[in-house]
Amino acid sequence: MISNEIRDSLKKICLALNNQHVEYLLIGGVVVGYYGFQRISGAGYSGRPEIKQDVDFWYRPTIENYLRLVTALDELNIETRELKNLVFDSKKTFLRIPFDTFKVEFLPNIAGIDSFIESYKSATQIELDDNKINIISCNDLLKTKRLLQEKLIRLTLRN
Repeated sequence: MISNEIRDSLKKICLALNNQHVEYLLIGGVVVGYYGFQRISGAGYSGRPEIKQDVDFWYRPTIENYLRLVTALDELNIETRELKNLVFDSKKTFLRIPFDTFKVEFLPNIAGIDSFIESYKSATQIELDDNKINIISCNDLLKTKRLLQEKLIRLTLRN
């Protein structure tokens, strides 16, 4: 279950992304919950132990879409000066935006899925208070989670 703060922020973030025509998919724990699965999540991230939840987005990793994403962040009054000067790399340009009690991450790729376009075509579109949100399909979500689980098992067996 997501907090009211995350729900309200998710609406604002997706509205800005939609206003700027950013091609994105909501992924991760929020979507795991949407599909009815329970997620066991770790504690906060380095430097901000109070942050316990995150909201993850996968964005189409093109320079044009990245620039639309940065414009959407401007619309949300997030400082983007460094992002505008960043040399975009379609494999590495990962963005982390901390809020008071959660963080938002924008990823250019995710494990187990090769094509953003193919996932985008099979995505589910939901509405949150009249705001459309693109979420990764259940099949693609399971594909990436299975791959992560297999990697974790292999790592555990090595140790």
